[in-house]
Amino acid sequence: MTVDIEPVGRDAKDILTSETQQFNINRLIIACCVVMMKKKDSKTPDKVLKKPVRGRILGWLSGRKGPKTKSEIGKALSLSNAAVHYHMRLLEEVDLVTLEETRLGPNGITEKLYLAKPLNSKEAQMTDKEKSDFYLRYTLDTMTEMQREGEALITSDWENARFIAGCYKTFATDEEIVALKEKISIILEEFFYTHKIEKKGASPQTITLGILPSKAAGWDASDQTQILDMLS
Repeated sequence: MTVDIEPVGRDAKDILTSETQQFNINRLIIACCVVMMKKKDSKTPDKVLKKPVRGRILGWLSGRKGPKTKSEIGKALSLSNAAVHYHMRLLEEVDLVTLEETRLGPNGITEKLYLAKPLNSKEAQMTDKEKSDFYLRYTLDTMTEMQREGEALITSDWENARFIAGCYKTFATDEEIVALKEKISIILEEFFYTHKIEKKGASPQTITLGILPSKAAGWDASDQTQILDMLS
């Protein structure tokens, strides 16, 4: 609590001048705070996609043939309506998704349909490093979100869980890694193109692939292979 004590002999003009100055100071402080808040809240595609779930939403929308509603996005990605609304608003703010059209829903409510915008327009505004950082984060965040979803499904029904997950810690030359990638690509692409359409008796399965550099910190012969195989 602040108590103002007026000095003796202070006339009305002095008081008015002092109060006007204080008002201007307060207004300046408020203006500075607003500017700082706006600067802090400025968003870019790179910042928005730091949250893995947004990369997953964008990746899912990019793979669809037509625009989708928020409810369709939530159903496909196991997200609540509130979560989809929040993340879509941020993606729309940085121009990564666009409102394509509207339609009348089953309950007479107007539904909004969204499309993922091509990233080419964003690339023109990025440096080469920003492009690399953007696509690296986009890819790894999508993988992380898929693995998070898989973990939730597994832990909710361990008795029926069928999966394999793990990693191999290796030492290899660039040429050896390229040769490995070519072998893996042949197997995965053949499997993908013969299993990318939904069919009776088949359940959704995510296959993620990563060959990443490492510092090999703490490696020893006992932990260079970590595989959890629940398919055998």
